[in-house]
Amino acid sequence: MRRLIQAATACAAIAACLMVPGSALASGQTVCRTGCAYTSIQSAITAASPGATITIGHGSYDENIVVNKSVTLEGAGKGTVIYPSVSNPVCSSGSLCGGTASNIILVEANDVTITNLRLKGDNPNLSGVTVGGEDIDARNGIIVNFEAGTFNNLTVSDVDVIGVYLRGIYAGSEGTFNFNHDTVENVQGSEESIAMFNYGGSGEMSDNTVSNASDAISANWSTGTKFLDNKITNSASGIHTDNNGGFGGVADLIQGNTVKGCTSNGYGIFVFAPYVSATVESNKVKGCYIGLAAFGGSVSGQGPTFADNHVSGTGATTTDPNGTYAAYLTTDQLGFAFGDLTATLTGNRLERATTGMLVTQTSPTPGQPVGGQATVTASGNLFEHDGTGANGEAGTVVNAQNNWWGCARGPNGGGNCNTAVGTVAYTPWLTAKP
Repeated sequence: MRRLIQAATACAAIAACLMVPGSALASGQTVCRTGCAYTSIQSAITAASPGATITIGHGSYDENIVVNKSVTLEGAGKGTVIYPSVSNPVCSSGSLCGGTASNIILVEANDVTITNLRLKGDNPNLSGVTVGGEDIDARNGIIVNFEAGTFNNLTVSDVDVIGVYLRGIYAGSEGTFNFNHDTVENVQGSEESIAMFNYGGSGEMSDNTVSNASDAISANWSTGTKFLDNKITNSASGIHTDNNGGFGGVADLIQGNTVKGCTSNGYGIFVFAPYVSATVESNKVKGCYIGLAAFGGSVSGQGPTFADNHVSGTGATTTDPNGTYAAYLTTDQLGFAFGDLTATLTGNRLERATTGMLVTQTSPTPGQPVGGQATVTASGNLFEHDGTGANGEAGTVVNAQNNWWGCARGPNGGGNCNTAVGTVAYTPWLTAKP
């Protein structure tokens, strides 16, 4: 069987080499490094008809590619490596640097699929800027040209993106997308760097692996994003969704993800200023300064539900003197403003943190309106081995009945019992661990 597959691959390569230069590519044609009609990916795209599959053979390709028609780029796995041909990773004018950014692949069409290849932002023949031990030349890995319009149905699957400055894989034109089974590493050139990002669109990010990122996986102004079964390590932020529903659409779903070993003062999973109520469920977060977080809503009454998540502060590398928080719930919007907070927690395990759950609201200042109302409902959760189980600061409303506090005696019972302080209403409590 293996010999048959190898023979078929060889035939495809031979067919490509027999093509007449300039002829339109049909489905199944191949780009190869030498001896072919198309020895660059860009020339094959230029010649391709819409809907064509461009198969890219083994080897290294130094190109800044523009995909301006509906095609599939299919590599041969890790043996197909694309480097940027120019170096321009840093600028002061947005993601695309006014059109001068070094993008490994720039997408300007609907129905584009990119699969089974590797992008490396450090071209050994160029000199860029050192980040994470690499001399990075590419500002972006795969990015949609949002300045040229809205483009839909971008699929990126089984692609490695390693060592880019600002955006690893970015659907930024408010279109639809699917990013799955990708690996993104070392996207941390600045605090604004994001490994996988959706702006304004809808789609799915699933089964991806991200490491060493300033911001691993996120969406801003999403019209409906599913974050499913991703694995994130050694990043400052794991997964978050900001302003979800502000452009319409449906609530985001963050489910089945694993976030481990955040960098100092790092966040695991959070929801920021939502217009609709996202669901955050069945995730695992370990070793982060803050495990789960919700920041004041943009619409009163809208806020996330956290269900069946397991958060442990063990292993957090934080320098913050206040320690770690398994769940941090606040009306504050990180300096932008504030908004009423509504959050529901059910079935979560919040353990081994300095504080299992902190609920806080912004204090009003002279000449400013009130700082927003924080209202949290928590039931069926486990607060175990925390310094403080739950703390509701002044003015907050924390309905925390029917939780397990580490012992049958309930909170503040001494021994292994966790504590509940401030505005936390904890009676009755569970007398047996669920």
